[in-house]
Amino acid sequence: MRAFVEDMLDDFRTWLTGPVGRWRAVRLARSPIGGVVLVLLCCAVYLPGQFRIPPVDRDEARFAQASRQMYESVALPEEARDDELHSGGLIVPMVQGKPRLNKPPLIYWAQTASAFVWTAGDPLADSIWMYRLPSALFATLAVLATWRVGCSTFDPRAGWVGAALLAVCPMVVWDAHQARADQLLLACTTLAMWALWEVWSRAHRSSDGKPSAGLLWPIVFWIAIGLGVLAKGPITPMVAALTALALAFSTRRWAWLRATRPLVGLVILALLVGPWVWLVIDRVGFDEYWSIVFGETVGRSGSAAEGHWGPPGYHLFFLVVLFWPGVLLTALALGRAWSRARGVMLDPVETDPDETDPVEIEAIGLTAEGPIETGVIAGPSLIARLWLRVRAFAWAITRPARGRGGELFCLAWIGPAWIVFELVATKLPHYTLPLYPPIALLTARALLSAADGMLGGAGGDSARLGHWIWLVVGGLLVVAAPVGASLLGGLPVIVFGILVALAGAEMLRRAWRRLGMGDFGGAQAWSVGAMAVAFAGLLGVVLPASKGIWISPQLTGIIDEARGADRPVAAVGYHEDSLVFLTRGRLERIDDAGAWIRAHRDGLLVARPEDVLSDSLGVPTLTKIGDVRGVNYSRGEVVVLGVYEADR
Repeated sequence: MRAFVEDMLDDFRTWLTGPVGRWRAVRLARSPIGGVVLVLLCCAVYLPGQFRIPPVDRDEARFAQASRQMYESVALPEEARDDELHSGGLIVPMVQGKPRLNKPPLIYWAQTASAFVWTAGDPLADSIWMYRLPSALFATLAVLATWRVGCSTFDPRAGWVGAALLAVCPMVVWDAHQARADQLLLACTTLAMWALWEVWSRAHRSSDGKPSAGLLWPIVFWIAIGLGVLAKGPITPMVAALTALALAFSTRRWAWLRATRPLVGLVILALLVGPWVWLVIDRVGFDEYWSIVFGETVGRSGSAAEGHWGPPGYHLFFLVVLFWPGVLLTALALGRAWSRARGVMLDPVETDPDETDPVEIEAIGLTAEGPIETGVIAGPSLIARLWLRVRAFAWAITRPARGRGGELFCLAWIGPAWIVFELVATKLPHYTLPLYPPIALLTARALLSAADGMLGGAGGDSARLGHWIWLVVGGLLVVAAPVGASLLGGLPVIVFGILVALAGAEMLRRAWRRLGMGDFGGAQAWSVGAMAVAFAGLLGVVLPASKGIWISPQLTGIIDEARGADRPVAAVGYHEDSLVFLTRGRLERIDDAGAWIRAHRDGLLVARPEDVLSDSLGVPTLTKIGDVRGVNYSRGEVVVLGVYEADR
């Protein structure tokens, strides 16, 4: 069977090589068939686990609970609504009795609409997967938008391969299983950047740089910006603005910015964002809303919010893991893109898909006239080599870019925003997610050249070290992760986790063998397969069945068995949001167990054994009706929790 698959892949590659084969590949990558295959790939990696993984702490549970309360506020009969839970309506997201305005409302509206459709208007029939599906949908839309951007900036093959690499990377796969706003942000930002590319490239085609893109693409651009603001505040406009300024500065051409139709954009933004902002200010007051906005922007930039700190280089480090397996040639691809973007001619649109890339030079020399291409820099000193590269880089950025527009646009998309994300104090791995599409496209561009044997420098000592790092990271993701997660389940889960790991290991071995043969295309294809198989098994079966990490569902089961549907419920020492979601917002998070149980003699208390042994509770003996032992992954600690009721 394995030999059959390898022979089939080899035959397919032979069918796509050569002048006629390349023409076939371009047609397939550009056609609707290419889009359908991408959608199927997304379904293969995004759907497993959607319906079985319990609510994840903490962000997902908060988003889902806010969307549920928003849904209930309009779908429940008026007499069944709770003033504390449902006072926000569709305007102010609420988690229990507190407004959740640190994120704009678009994701809550999308999740509410999804739950409404799947429950046929009955909010009591909802489930966590209904709030997750929008993330999977937006992730798929982002993949398709990346594909179309690549078809326009490079040739369609690079667009398709880049979209496939984005689709299967761990950052997107995991986040597509989460009821959060990040995939919506990714889709909005990618759509905005696609429109910006069309505006910029068309403006450059005119001799005077005046607007030549008409109104369609500027309108699409500003609508996407507005939706991005409603998705996650300033991130989309920041990325777009930094990209536009970088393009203008790099080319020393500023007139094209008029092609974005900024006055039209202000009107669109006012129409999209203004009504919601006005209604929120009317509900909560300007001062409170402004303090939230200030804290989420300037506050997070100046100090680490909620302890999420990281040094500069944090996001670069995590890219190696979160963009696997596409990270195989990313470093080389970025250097290659730089040299092509700083070339001698400006051509924003590459129209010849049959063009082959020249062999990359190994170094850059420097003369009085400027940088020159050389085979090897004279002198063995590493410091001398680095110094010459720094001088060449400094010389290059002071001159207008005259190279390929596709590479220049992607670098402008990545570089300035990445620097901002590295410099701000608050850091989380998903912050740089809107920059993954151009990274994927540049990597795919280099991968295609390497697969054709046209990319020198892909097999040096530093490249081999990078390949070993790539292999180790891949082993952790496709082998160690399924086995490690399965250890928190029973014997059948462990057996299945080992089988998944073995399948992933075999595919990774074949990828490594192909890499050793210099077959970068085959190595990347097998690694994509390993990622898809391993994560489908991990997310679809292993994680849902690993009960040791799902404490809240087990506690909820005990509460339900105790006929706790109408009994008050409180937790002390365990305040995770997943338990709030699973108890439909009824959970009270308390610090004084004695006072609460005295006031609620019929209540159920979730607590650690040591919290209910003290005589200071001042109540008759508490009876334990069930307990749970597991790993609280939010805090990284093993906990033992019981559900107690007071003797009546």
